Amino acid sequence: MPFSPMIRRLLPVLLLLAGSLPAGAQDAGLAFLRIGSNAAASAMGDGGVAYTRDAFATYWNPAGLAAAASNGAALSHVIWLGNVRTYALAGRFRAGRRGGVGLFVNATSSGNLQAREGPTAEPDGFFDAQFVSVGAAYGRRFGPLRLGAGVKYLSERLYVNDATGYAVDLGAQLGLWQEGLLLGAAWQNLGRMNALEATATPLPRLLRAGVAVRPFRILAARDGAEVLHLLLNAELSHVFPEERTQLHAGGSARVLDIIWLRAGVITDDAVRRFTFGAGLDYSALVFDYAFLPFDSGFGRGHVLTLSYAW
Repeated sequence: MPFSPMIRRLLPVLLLLAGSLPAGAQDAGLAFLRIGSNAAASAMGDGGVAYTRDAFATYWNPAGLAAAASNGAALSHVIWLGNVRTYALAGRFRAGRRGGVGLFVNATSSGNLQAREGPTAEPDGFFDAQFVSVGAAYGRRFGPLRLGAGVKYLSERLYVNDATGYAVDLGAQLGLWQEGLLLGAAWQNLGRMNALEATATPLPRLLRAGVAVRPFRILAARDGAEVLHLLLNAELSHVFPEERTQLHAGGSARVLDIIWLRAGVITDDAVRRFTFGAGLDYSALVFDYAFLPFDSGFGRGHVLTLSYAW
């Protein structure tokens, strides 16, 4: 059965399912590389380049690996459109007094998709699409400035066709006023893929820049315990070669040093606009959840993340 022409026609649909392409923009592939894998950032408008410093700094900004003084690991499950699922595992480890190392693996699957050469009552068959990213990153602190870099191996498989490639991420963060003001930027997915059947899939080169502020904290008068801690974030992302810019804005409130409440907004996205989430911080163990109400009748998405620090 000549699946190859059919597969080429389905690629834009698969990319829309696996990513956040706007209608009519289909110049870049591997769109799963644009979607945050952790619930905290997903709930804040899918932005985290300025403030992220946990294990998922390997995705948002490798410079954030140098910000935390502890080790950490996180596991995340993303329930996306249709049967698309993403599983992500990331770890962050101290490397001396000023550095941090991160390791990560991210796997996305479309589930079973129907294959048709034309309008038929029954499909001609079924196939799936799978995307994998595996890599390592390093961040180092220079006073208030943090710099980082990461490298990743990429793999995509569509029916019987597969291809591999590589990419590099570069990032910087600047913490001012005792980390009350955070600036961040990252240049991601700089690399290339080998040919998938006959043509190489172009990577979504992503430029991110953002600012996060901690405007105030409220402490209990009796014992000084934290009652409320607010974080606000605004971020711009620009993807090449589509030449598309999005705004990601959101905020989080940590209540009684235990409960997190989050909300955000994304512009110029095919399926998402508003995002919401919550979290529970129990000592070294943190559970985060993001709720993504998709537009245009696509249903709802969910992100669940479990993190542990030591």
